[in-house]
Amino acid sequence: MAAELWEIRDFIAEVPAFAELPAAALDALPRRLTVRYLRRGRPFPPPDAEPGLWIVRSGALAVREPDGRLREKLGETDLYLESDEADEQKPDTVAVVEDSLFYQLPLPAFEELVEAHPAFAWRFERTRRQRLERALSELGQGGRPESLMAASVESLLRREPITATPDTPIRQGAEIMTEAQVSALLLLEDGQLVGLVTDRDLRRRCIAAGVSVEAPLREIMTETLITVAPTASAFEASLLFSRHNIHHLPVVADDGALVGILSTSDLLRHQGTHSIHLVRDAMAAPDVEAIARVGSRLPDLEAQLVAIGAEAEPLGEAMVTVTDAMTRRLTELAEQALGLAPIAWAWAALGSQGRREQTAFTDQDNALILDDAFEPGQHGDWFERFARFVTDGLAAAGLEPCPGGTMATTPDWRQPVAGWQAQFRDWIEQPEPHSVMLATNFFDMRVVAGRESLLDLLWDKVRPAARENTIFQRRLANNALAIRMPLGFFRRLVVVNDEQHDERLDLKRYGLMPIADLARLHAVSLGLPELHTVRRLEAAARAGGMSDQAAAGLADAWRLFYVLRARHQARQVRRGEPLDNRLDPEQLSGLERDHLRDAFRVVDDHQRWVRTHFDVSGTR
Repeated sequence: MAAELWEIRDFIAEVPAFAELPAAALDALPRRLTVRYLRRGRPFPPPDAEPGLWIVRSGALAVREPDGRLREKLGETDLYLESDEADEQKPDTVAVVEDSLFYQLPLPAFEELVEAHPAFAWRFERTRRQRLERALSELGQGGRPESLMAASVESLLRREPITATPDTPIRQGAEIMTEAQVSALLLLEDGQLVGLVTDRDLRRRCIAAGVSVEAPLREIMTETLITVAPTASAFEASLLFSRHNIHHLPVVADDGALVGILSTSDLLRHQGTHSIHLVRDAMAAPDVEAIARVGSRLPDLEAQLVAIGAEAEPLGEAMVTVTDAMTRRLTELAEQALGLAPIAWAWAALGSQGRREQTAFTDQDNALILDDAFEPGQHGDWFERFARFVTDGLAAAGLEPCPGGTMATTPDWRQPVAGWQAQFRDWIEQPEPHSVMLATNFFDMRVVAGRESLLDLLWDKVRPAARENTIFQRRLANNALAIRMPLGFFRRLVVVNDEQHDERLDLKRYGLMPIADLARLHAVSLGLPELHTVRRLEAAARAGGMSDQAAAGLADAWRLFYVLRARHQARQVRRGEPLDNRLDPEQLSGLERDHLRDAFRVVDDHQRWVRTHFDVSGTR
C-alpha cells in the first residue's frame, strides 16, 4: 500500500465507528474512498457527488434545521451520512463554513460494510436509546469480577438459617444462638418469617428491660423487617445496611421462602463496603470533629465505587446514605447540646440529597418543618440555634453552605406545616419566575431526621393543588426548558449555540439538571410521590404522562451524565485536585463524544415535546 494510503488508513482507524472494523477491512478501505476538497461557501453535499458517508478530514460543516437553528457543527473525524432515500429527520441545509477536506465512501461500499460488520453497523442503524444502553454497558466494564457489583447476596451466604418460633422461650432462644454461634435468630410461624432477635435485642429488650427469660421471643423480636432477595447484588445489600443502619438482612425469595440471613460481617469479609464503615462511623460520632472526619472520606468513597464499576443509581445511593447519616447524627448532637426540642420537627433534605443523587462535590440544601404548635417567640430561638448547629456541622464535613441561602438557617425555610402549606400555595397560585425556581427545589424535599409525618401532611395538600393547576405546570415547564442542551463538540470545544463555545462541559448544568427538571415536571403534573429522577421518569411512563421510550431514553441519558461526572471526579480525587463538574472534552474518547451527542439529542427531543405538550409560549 502506498504511503499516502497508509496515512489515510491510520486516520480512518481513529474515527470511532471505523475503529470497530477488523484490520483487513481497514486496509482495504482507502482505495474505496474519494477525496474531495470544498472551499468555504460551496454547497454540501456537492451536486455532482454520489450519496454516501462523508468523513471530515479537516475544516468544518454547519448543519442547520429549516428554521435556521444550528443543529450540529462537524469537524475533524466527524461523519455525515447522506442517503438516496427520503429522510424526514434530515436537516434542510448543510454549509461548508471552512475550507474543508473530506473522504467520501460511496453508499454501496458503506452498505457492504454495514452488512458485513455488525459492530460497525451498530453506530448507524440503532436508535439513540439503544446506543445509550450500549454506552452504559461499555462504561460499566472494568468493574472487577470479584467486586460487590458482581457478587450476588446468595453467593455470600455461609450457612443454613438458624430459626425458632416466636413462642420459643427467650432462654431457649439464647441457647440456640450460643450453640450455633450466631448473632441473630430468625423466627418462623407457619413457615413464614415473622421476626428477628439479635444479641442486641437480648441485652436491651430482655436483660436491661427486666423481661423474664421464660417469656416468649415474640416479646423482644423485631417484627418490621428489611429483607433482600437472594438474586440482589451484594452492593444493593450494602446500601440497605447503610440506609437503615442495621446489621442483619434476612434473605427472602420472591415466593416468600426464607433463604438465609446476611450480616455486615459477611460483606466486610468480601470487600469494598466502605459506605457501611462511614455510616457506622457517622452514627457513632461523639462530636462535630468526628463527623467532619467522615465527610472528608466521601471523595475517596466515590473514587472506590467508580473503581469497582458502580452504576449511577447505587453510586448516588451510597453517597447519600453517608450524608444522611451525618445529618441524623448532627441533629442528635444538637439536641444533646441544646436540650430536647420543644416541639416536633422534621429535617428535610432538598435538591440532589433529597432526590438521592449526590456525588462528593455538593453543597447544602435543607429545610426544617415544624409542628403547628410552633410559637416564634417561645420556640424560634431554639430552632434557629438547632439549624445553625447542624448546618455548621455539615459545612465542617465538606458540604458547603448553599450560595443562595436555601438552608434551614434562613427563617423562610424554617416553618410550621401550615406555613409551608401557605408558601407552596403562593408558589402554585402565583407562579412568577423566581417563585417557580424556588418551588423546583422544594418539590424534592425528603425527611432525613425527625418526624416524617410532618412532611406527609404537607404533601397531602400540595401535590393535589399542583396537579390541578395547569398554569403552574406551564411555568414549571418553561423552567425545565431554560437550559438549552449543547449541540455537540467541535475540536476542543463544547458547542452550545452559534455564539457560545465552552472549553469545558458542565455535566451538571448541561446534563443532569435539565433531565431532573423534566422528571420533576412530569411528577408534579401527575401528582406522583417519587423523588429520584429515574424513578420519576419510570412512574410518569406508567401513569401515561410520557411514552415508555421517552422515559427510558431520558433515564439512560441521566445515567450516562452521572457516571461520566463520577468518573471525572474520581480522576480528580486520584490526582489530589479540587472536585468540580466541568469535564475537559480532551479527556473524552471519540466514542464517548458520540455517546454524549446521543444523550444531548434525547434530552433536546423531549424538551421540544414538552414545549408543545405543556403549551409553553415563545421560541427557543
